[in-house]
Amino acid sequence: MFREVGLCGFRPNSLTIASLLPACDSAEHCLQVHCWAIKLGVEKDIYVATSLVTMYSNCGEIILATEVYGEMPNRNVVSHNAFISGLLQNEVPSVALNVFKDMRKCSTVKPNSVTLVSVISACACLLHLQFGKQVHGFIKKTQASCDTMVGTALVDMYSKCGHWKWAYEVFIDLNSNKNLITWNAMITGMMLNGQSDNAVDLFKLLESERLEPDSATWNSMISGFAQLDKGIEAFNFFKKMQFSGVVPSLKSITSILPACASLSALQRGKEIHGHAIRININTDEFMATALIDMYMKCGYSSWDEVFDQFEIKPKDPAFWNALISGYGRNGENESVFEVFDQMLEEKVKPNSATFIAVLSGCSHTGQVHRGWQVFRMMSIDYALKPKVEHFGCMIDMLGRLGRLDEAKKLVEDMPEPPASVFTSLLGACRHHLHPELGEEMAMKLSELEPGIQLLL
Repeated sequence: MFREVGLCGFRPNSLTIASLLPACDSAEHCLQVHCWAIKLGVEKDIYVATSLVTMYSNCGEIILATEVYGEMPNRNVVSHNAFISGLLQNEVPSVALNVFKDMRKCSTVKPNSVTLVSVISACACLLHLQFGKQVHGFIKKTQASCDTMVGTALVDMYSKCGHWKWAYEVFIDLNSNKNLITWNAMITGMMLNGQSDNAVDLFKLLESERLEPDSATWNSMISGFAQLDKGIEAFNFFKKMQFSGVVPSLKSITSILPACASLSALQRGKEIHGHAIRININTDEFMATALIDMYMKCGYSSWDEVFDQFEIKPKDPAFWNALISGYGRNGENESVFEVFDQMLEEKVKPNSATFIAVLSGCSHTGQVHRGWQVFRMMSIDYALKPKVEHFGCMIDMLGRLGRLDEAKKLVEDMPEPPASVFTSLLGACRHHLHPELGEEMAMKLSELEPGIQLLL
């Protein structure tokens, strides 16, 4: 329609361009409109530029959004909000905090609730408690009370930073400004911090507030108990959810599957698998990963029907990691290597967890050559820096086979070896009768843990 209007000789203005930009569904379309704005000389108009920042951010082109934002001669609070939320959306929260600092230096622009929610969310992502407290202090100084959105963001931030009591203080101070999202944030925060009894009490209090638990509320309870390894409680809330008439969502089903695994409740896991098939979510990659993990942890080999249902195998490494670590857990180490090789053939990029599982398999099968090959592959082929767990697998493997000099060299290559590494190598020295190296490892261990009693 816009092209047709242009053919009729209509000359668009800044309002036209700003109105057109939200209709762009790709970076290419956004660029076309941007070029048109430049030709018309309206690209630095505050409404046009703000719309460009928003659309480039939505398309994942945060560099282009940054360029537009940086070239704006004038900015209002909406412009700042568009850029800060875009940075958060594109997973660069640290830059979002810097933009907020610059915004605060500008005396003419005052942050509003939208600004504060985005900044507090950035603090939560970064676990930046100190900055979050400063923002909270700013709110107390400049606002008579927290609105619902800001208060909910503060509850979430304090909970994620491990300070549930501060989160609860904010929650209580909100008084009547709480909605169901706020309650869900507080319940989730309690579960995240291991306060399951408090979460249950809050869940019960919902009725007195005339609020009905929604799917997110139930998910918080089920996944919270599952993550705290309280499978029975997770199952009880799953049943209560069904009895209340709430249809289990993908999130709630994938949350209950780990509880099946921890309780070795294979039959219950099969029932949930059947339910997933009936409602046609069994081919979801996240669901399939959870099913494979459950079957593997229950020592059951029927995962293959889950794997084989994908003609094109998933590219998410978590899917493959569930298979690899499951085989390793069940002692089928040759299958570990077969799946890893297939993963590489499918052009799936392994992550840190993949290499831990494969190196563990190398250790348990004594395949030193393969172990070194996989260990080097991490940094050379995939630019992954080995972590303590990877070094630990290698040292365990070398120690088992009596290749103590190689193990010692690897320990020396570690920036800050933890006590567990010296303990592992000390055990290998004892097993292979190498008292000199054993004494050296014992000394290193005693330096890290002075009170430890060592018997050589």
